[in-house]
Amino acid sequence: VEEEEGGAPVYQVDKIVEERVEGGGLEYRIKWRGWGSRWNTWEPERHIIDQVILTEWEETKARRAASAARSSTPAPRTDERDQALLAEYRDKWLARYAQAAVARHASVSPGQLSAWLKGTIGQRAVAGVELKLRAWAAAARGQLASGASDGLPPARRAKAAEARKPANGRRGRGRGRGGGRGVLDAPSRVK
Repeated sequence: VEEEEGGAPVYQVDKIVEERVEGGGLEYRIKWRGWGSRWNTWEPERHIIDQVILTEWEETKARRAASAARSSTPAPRTDERDQALLAEYRDKWLARYAQAAVARHASVSPGQLSAWLKGTIGQRAVAGVELKLRAWAAAARGQLASGASDGLPPARRAKAAEARKPANGRRGRGRGRGGGRGVLDAPSRVK
């Protein structure tokens, strides 16, 4: 408490913490000098006597807005992946071989290959991954051209479920709806 003004005590403001619009007017959350943060209060603008406090608050808001604008707009990221190599892997190699098998044979971790395919790999790692992928693709093309497949991963197989599906398209005779007889045969009569 500093002095009395018109019979009411006047407290010193340490700083303004935030602002809001309440009841059509502007209010400020005040941190009082000599008091802990739990004693901060909302005060209408007309209660603030020292205009320097309001000027400092406006400067603080401007700094916060500038900082938020800098941090919320990341630098545009360019896709540095080799688009021809990416298309070759998507269209040719991953259509023929499992992704994990391609990664192992190309000496790349499955996670790195996945990140490279999605475009989420770090820019520094792109060159190293693509070097290994190019080398493996060239070797694989050569082996396919010569008819050798000993250095290639096993080719994808047809889905096992498709191979077991009955030719008539019906489901098996399970206990589900319509699959089985549902009722036991009556015992035969013996005469």
